[in-house]
Amino acid sequence: MYAVVQYKPRRGARNSNLAALATLSAQALQGGAKVLVLPEMAATGYRFPNPEAIRPMSEAPKGPTFRTFAPLARQYKAHVVVGFVEDYEGRLFNSALVINAEGRLEALYRKRLLYIDDHTWASPGDLPYPQFTTPYGTATVGICMDINDPRFITHIRRTRPDIVCFPTNWVDEGTDIQKYWANQLRGWNGTLVAADRWGEEDGVGFAGRSAVMRRGETIVSGPAEGDGWWSAPFVKEPAPAPAPVRTPAAE
Repeated sequence: MYAVVQYKPRRGARNSNLAALATLSAQALQGGAKVLVLPEMAATGYRFPNPEAIRPMSEAPKGPTFRTFAPLARQYKAHVVVGFVEDYEGRLFNSALVINAEGRLEALYRKRLLYIDDHTWASPGDLPYPQFTTPYGTATVGICMDINDPRFITHIRRTRPDIVCFPTNWVDEGTDIQKYWANQLRGWNGTLVAADRWGEEDGVGFAGRSAVMRRGETIVSGPAEGDGWWSAPFVKEPAPAPAPVRTPAAE
């Protein structure tokens, strides 16, 4: 199954947030999830005024976030994608880890199209969109604003992944976010696994409504508010019908 975790982090409380996210993730994995996605910057909160404010919560790719989720990925033989704040040689990135079913770091991605709240502290991503293989199809990762980036849309249309893992902190602007995501990815027939946060920071609200969507249709959706996890079964394409057997007409 695909699964998404939705969570409202307490800003700046990385360790306690990681513990709560691990509990939700373990429940989803025990429920059969094999591709699990968590939100953007899942354990830190989102709005920070400058690099100094967020740097204490930054980490290397194999830091606390990896050490929290790698054992779960290995135990349940699942792929886990989770957003975190990366420190690479002093530069900060809004990043996501891809941890494979052996508990190893499969890929690292850095958000390329930054939102206004990223610009206060993050550098634009400088890595290519990851491509990796799961037992359930090929997959890639985009983070939140990337879905508005023509480079990301071109990547999706060129590589045609089966799965897009989408950690996000989508600001609530009163629109139907699932309809918006579907429109941005129109023409692509894969599965979007979108994990969003909810709640408010500094009076800015986040949309919630994490979802698994296929071909633009919502398979399962979380609510606008509330921590939890939601799952949807893998959908296999039907096998093509066999070609009709043609026999020579009797003379």
